[in-house]
Amino acid sequence: MRLAILSVATFTLTAPMALAEGDWIVGIIVDGDQSPYVEGMDSVDVLPYIAFETERFHIGIDGISYEAFDNGSLSIDARLDPRFAPDLPNTTLFDGLDRDDAIDAGLSANYSFGQTYAAVRVKGDVTGVYDGFAGELAIGYETVLGPLLIDASAGVQLRDANLNNYLYGVSTEEAADGRPAFKLSNTANAFAEVTVLMPVADDMFVLGEIGYADLGEAADSPLVADDSRLGITLGLGYQF
Repeated sequence: MRLAILSVATFTLTAPMALAEGDWIVGIIVDGDQSPYVEGMDSVDVLPYIAFETERFHIGIDGISYEAFDNGSLSIDARLDPRFAPDLPNTTLFDGLDRDDAIDAGLSANYSFGQTYAAVRVKGDVTGVYDGFAGELAIGYETVLGPLLIDASAGVQLRDANLNNYLYGVSTEEAADGRPAFKLSNTANAFAEVTVLMPVADDMFVLGEIGYADLGEAADSPLVADDSRLGITLGLGYQF
């Protein structure tokens, strides 16, 4: 689920303006996700979006963030993000596999040099659901093409063993006929994303995003059918 892109897009639209008094953002997202799981169904979800943000603070159904530092080139944010449990298929292979929602806390840092930027993001479970962490190292490029604002990035997603096993592993206790135990270690896998935003009015925009992520050694799990994930998101947002 890529709910956060509406808030990012809105900030891009309103960056020249002061948001000290705060703005509401409402919208709707059509989120398409390719299931990596055996017998998993690719899904298309229509989701409402609502958030409130000031120049430094954001709270919405996608999480909470606070910009702790910004000198024009380097910005550092603190975040609390929901991590929704993986959408495991309702089939015999997945019987008895229970995964709960979690909350991640972390920091992100972006350094811009011209239209190019480097990003580092680290977050970990603070609810004790999976007791792991994730990271991301990325290089991105932002440009304007006619009415379109384009942001393309690529890099490496880092996951520790606990998060990998929460998503794709089978513990010894969960092993069953046709479902052998499978444990993953720490991984670093490639990803790429492109987001395109187009203002359609002073306070309204449409956007689209496509993202690709390599699953690496998770593709060897008895739960997994694919070696990569592809997601496509379309959204409409209104800021007031």
